[in-house]
Amino acid sequence: MPNRTYIVGSRGSVLAVKQREEAVSALTTRAPDLQLREVNIRTAGDVNPDDAVSSIGTSVFVDGLQRAILSGEIDIAVHSMKDLPTSAPDGLTVAAVPYREDPRDAVVSKSGASLDDLPSGSVVATGSPRRAALLHLRRPDLVLHHIRGNVTTRIQRLDDGNHELDALILATAGLNRLGLQHRIAQHLGCMDFVAAPAQGALALECRSDDIDVIELCKSIEHSATRTCVEAERIFVKHIGAGCSTPIGAHATLNDHTITLAAFVSDVAATASIKRRQSAPTADALELGRETARNMLADGAAELIGTASSG
Repeated sequence: MPNRTYIVGSRGSVLAVKQREEAVSALTTRAPDLQLREVNIRTAGDVNPDDAVSSIGTSVFVDGLQRAILSGEIDIAVHSMKDLPTSAPDGLTVAAVPYREDPRDAVVSKSGASLDDLPSGSVVATGSPRRAALLHLRRPDLVLHHIRGNVTTRIQRLDDGNHELDALILATAGLNRLGLQHRIAQHLGCMDFVAAPAQGALALECRSDDIDVIELCKSIEHSATRTCVEAERIFVKHIGAGCSTPIGAHATLNDHTITLAAFVSDVAATASIKRRQSAPTADALELGRETARNMLADGAAELIGTASSG
């Protein structure tokens, strides 16, 4: 590698820093003499960290990082890929998508009970419209509670006797990265309890003309992960869903076949559509587009419109 110190940036939250450290560790494992400097970048989403993502949009978590790349303040940004808009700004590229962490959602309960074993009327908290809709469809007898804040804040509220919460639904990937695996009472299969698009995956973004950085990042590219998350993201792009839409998309590879599970509902989960389609791996992007077209033909546009207005 050239005699250069590469500056790697991320948000300053505990989870974002863990994700950055994960990427940096992978890079330095492949290039032990690599000179890297890590920095925290404050984004618009960090100004009011308790605001619901459905109300502020995921792009607020990446805009500041993207400006820092373009200005030369940093060379590489490490994002949660599910926060990245499906279209990159001019001058930027996702140079690498590393191996994806566990993409499943997880139940964290006060009693250690699984989702199916929680008593009727139990209060389950989530900040995700997708998780809320899937929960309502699976256990309509539970009481859903909207919650905001980072992972540790949510778990503290669960453990606090002053808050009448019985369980949380959180991303397994975040819990694993924070060393909180022991709090997981149950994993929810992401082809049924359909995961968020790109959940668990990281993206290393850089300037599209910085060949040295692109080559560096490529050393930790995981092609199967990229194939899956690109199918998931192209589905979202073509179905036209916004941040307030309960939507899921999760792809898996098996030999030379990719299978995409997709889900969309209105906010109240009074109506929903699920599909599962497969195609040759080489047609992963077209699978995402075709699944979106089929779900739109099944009435997804009306559900998305309801979610947006809600």
